[in-house]
Amino acid sequence: MRAATHPIPLLRAADPAAVSGVWHADDPALAATAAECAPTGFEILDAELPGGGWPQGQLIELLHDDPGIGELSLLAPALAAQTRAGRACVWILPCEYGSCERGLQADDLLQQALPYPPALTEAGIDPSCSIFVRPAVAREAWWAVEQSLRAAHLGALIGWLPTSSAPADFRALRRLHLLAQRHRALVFVIRPSRCTDAPSPAALRLQLTCDRGPQSQKLAVKILKRRGRPLIEPVALQVHSGSWDRNAASLAAPTSSAVKPWQLAAALAGAGAGC
Repeated sequence: MRAATHPIPLLRAADPAAVSGVWHADDPALAATAAECAPTGFEILDAELPGGGWPQGQLIELLHDDPGIGELSLLAPALAAQTRAGRACVWILPCEYGSCERGLQADDLLQQALPYPPALTEAGIDPSCSIFVRPAVAREAWWAVEQSLRAAHLGALIGWLPTSSAPADFRALRRLHLLAQRHRALVFVIRPSRCTDAPSPAALRLQLTCDRGPQSQKLAVKILKRRGRPLIEPVALQVHSGSWDRNAASLAAPTSSAVKPWQLAAALAGAGAGC
C-alpha cells in the first residue's frame, strides 16, 4: 500500500469550530436549534437558557422541597401566554395524602402552595383553560400525565410526580419525554430534591431553593442540566413567593374542582373546543 500523496488534515483540538454543524457543549447557539422555546418572563433566566426560554416539546424537571417558594410564579408568565392563545393547561396535582411519602405538616404546606382560580386570574392565567387532575395513587399520576401528553390541544402540563426506584422513574420519564416531543407543549414535572443525582432524560433540569437575603427573598434557580455550557452559579429571581395570597376559604378550591384521571379525556376534549 502506497502512502498518501497529500497529507490528510486533522481536526485540531484548539479549533472545534473547524467542522460546521457539529454540536459542541460550549455552543448554546447550536444547542438552541434542538427545540423551539417560549420566553420564561424573566430576562436574566432567558439569557442562560438555550434558545432564550423554556424548551417546547421537551421534558422540563423542577426539583425542590419547599412548596410555595415561588415555583408557580416562576411558571406563571409562560402559562399565561398559553391560555391567551386558547390552549389548555393541565395540572396533575399531588396524589391523595394517604398514598404520599410526606407527613401531615408537609401536606398542609403543599396544599397552601397549590394554585386556585383567583390566584390564576391575578397571574394572567385563564382558569377556564386550566384542568386540575387529582390522582389517588402514584400509578394514576403517571397515567394522567401520559394521557395529557396525547392530547392535541395541550398548551402546558404541570405535574407533581411521585418517586419510586431510580430505574423505574427513568423509564417512566423517558416515556413522557418521547410523548412531549410530539407537539409544542410546555411540560413541567415537579419532583423532590433527592432526585437531583438520579439519571433523567429531561432536556432541562432546575433545582429551586429559597435565597433569603437581609432585605428580600428570592428564588435561586440552579441549572443542573441544559443543552450548552454548564452554569456554575444559580440565577436569583425576584418572584412572588408563598401561596399566591391564598385565604382560608379558598383552600379546597383546586381539589373540589379537580377531575378524576378517567375524566381527563372528556375535560381535554372540552378544552379543545375553545377555553
